[in-house]
Amino acid sequence: MSKLLVFVFATIAFGFASTAHAEETAAAETKSESAAHADVKAATGIENRLPTGEATTFQKGTLIYVWSLVTGANGKEVEHVWKRDGKEFRRAKFSIGSKRWSMNSRVPGAAKGNYVVEVVLGDEKLGEVSFVVE
Repeated sequence: MSKLLVFVFATIAFGFASTAHAEETAAAETKSESAAHADVKAATGIENRLPTGEATTFQKGTLIYVWSLVTGANGKEVEHVWKRDGKEFRRAKFSIGSKRWSMNSRVPGAAKGNYVVEVVLGDEKLGEVSFVVE
């Protein structure tokens, strides 16, 4: 009889744990689908829609690309906001066409300085990349 009780309690406990895990997973999936995010990289090129020559330091005069993969912003407009030494000098706007959308903007002949390029959706920063041009 005690083995039967142990089996019943184990089955009930496993059922509760499975239900709790399923609810947590569903909540996490809903959150990740609704929260926009961007993976952002600086590079010297783009091939097959992916960055090549990724770096954090570039030489003066280099053509620098900033690539981003935006998720969770389908149908919205995002921007790459370029800043050098804390001052904004360029914006590039993109319309997002699916759940996962990659895009890139570039600056030819980059001047020396400390750069930050932010990916923004309205007032929300989705991601950023920092690099130095020497």
